[in-house]
Amino acid sequence: MTKITLPSERQVGHLTLLRQGREISLAEYNALTIDEQLNMIHQSRGKQKYDLIINAQHIEKLVPQLHPQELYLTINELGAEYSTELLMLASPEQLTTLLDLDCWDNDNLSPVLSLYWLELLLGTGEEQICQVIRQMEPEILALFLKKHLFIIRGLEAYDDDDAENAKRMEGLYDIEYSSENAAKIIGAILKIWLDREQESYLLIMEMIRSENLSVLEEEVYQTRSNRLLDLGIIPAIEAKDIYSYIEPETFNAGGKSDFHLEADSLQHPAALLACAQPHNLLAEILANGINHDLACELLFLANRKMSADNIDIAETKNVTETFQATYDTLNLALEFLAETNLDKAEEIFHNTYLLHLFQLGFSLIKKQQLKAGKISSSHLYPYLDYPELLFVDSLLQNQPYLYQEAFGEESSQLQPVTTMKELKLIEHRLGQIESLQKLFDQVLPFELPQPDAETDEYPSLSGIFLTAVANQLLERNFAPDPLAIMDLALLKNLTFIDNQISESFSNDIYDSIQQLAPDCVFFVQFCLDIWEQIFQKLDPLTEESPIFSTLILSPE
Repeated sequence: MTKITLPSERQVGHLTLLRQGREISLAEYNALTIDEQLNMIHQSRGKQKYDLIINAQHIEKLVPQLHPQELYLTINELGAEYSTELLMLASPEQLTTLLDLDCWDNDNLSPVLSLYWLELLLGTGEEQICQVIRQMEPEILALFLKKHLFIIRGLEAYDDDDAENAKRMEGLYDIEYSSENAAKIIGAILKIWLDREQESYLLIMEMIRSENLSVLEEEVYQTRSNRLLDLGIIPAIEAKDIYSYIEPETFNAGGKSDFHLEADSLQHPAALLACAQPHNLLAEILANGINHDLACELLFLANRKMSADNIDIAETKNVTETFQATYDTLNLALEFLAETNLDKAEEIFHNTYLLHLFQLGFSLIKKQQLKAGKISSSHLYPYLDYPELLFVDSLLQNQPYLYQEAFGEESSQLQPVTTMKELKLIEHRLGQIESLQKLFDQVLPFELPQPDAETDEYPSLSGIFLTAVANQLLERNFAPDPLAIMDLALLKNLTFIDNQISESFSNDIYDSIQQLAPDCVFFVQFCLDIWEQIFQKLDPLTEESPIFSTLILSPE
């Protein structure tokens, strides 16, 4: 007996599966309601989604209820081998969206992709071809054909006594195709068209003859843009206003009027929303469920982000990452406005345009990126030690990350900024780096040394500071003047007891920094760790010894 594997039950904030992961018989599956089957289909991907659809008793009711973008992702995941059966049951509106999404290269219809989709359409059978012909906009059909054929003669010569009439291609028109493949595919479609939808056939063929290709392409492109606008997919230059900066401290929540959707008639985007998993405060809000309008608004927001980022929406991985980033940014905004107050967060979420909440979340991170940008353009930036350097560089990526140093048994890691806790960690870390700037620019009694003339490498702040400390231990000026190799053994004897840094040496440095710059005490432990590392590996001394890349040493 045929078995169907259902997706595992899991909570994704806004959707919960109806059944636990197990195999059920075909009879059990088809005993479920259409809505139950759809919920399972929405939660599945790739071949599993295909199996759930194709094994449904009333498959003709299921496919038209899939959101066009869900169908688009599914077809791209499965490939042409499995696409035909789905396309046979797709509505003309769904097919139009598929063509809108897949066949255009900016404002030009792709000849390669348009012929590929015509071939897919041919494989769906005569009934589906005729339904598309009857219900799809004639301008779209005319453009797809005009890209691949040229009509030499038409109805005006049909009554001539020319003996060649009997051999004329398609009976009524002499047609020249752009390629043999186009002749094979389109010729077969036109034959079906002529046999079963002659009135429509004549209309489209005369449209192909009379319309200028460039003008027709521009007209279809404009109507396509309007259709995609109903999905929230807009030109990148317009979509980039999703990244408009809003001053967080002056943001006012609310102000959302009735959200009228031009796409109210579209299918529910449940499967798309389930591509990623919301966390924290947003997950609690979505766990209570959202209506169709709000679900579509979430989809529109993610689509706008993909447009702004020039993301290929045919790739499930890209869609998943975009939805995750969208959820994370919204969560950050909600935590900023409501902290941990769920009731307040829900009110804000339902009464504020999601675009504005996204802009707020983006701005919260952008504000910290601007601070990091000032550090990266300062004269101190090349001198930063690797923890500060990685922190600044990670924060300045297009997808900003919080760099967490290794601690105890935990290794260093990069994590997205999704909560106020992480944002406050960023603020704290930036404050520490700003304190280092003040320490080295205003407090310490020396100027930063110039980079190595031969390698153009900058000494690090820890190396500069420790070199100055070493000189002071040797009863010289507290300055990063180069040390001699012969100084190293003496420095180890002065600072180590039983092969460990002496307590008095550690306390002296802590006390000095505490007096000079209390906000830089964090810097002391890093410096002590460096000091311990380089002097414990002093013997045997080689060119690869850490001390040569840390302290400033005389070349002699």
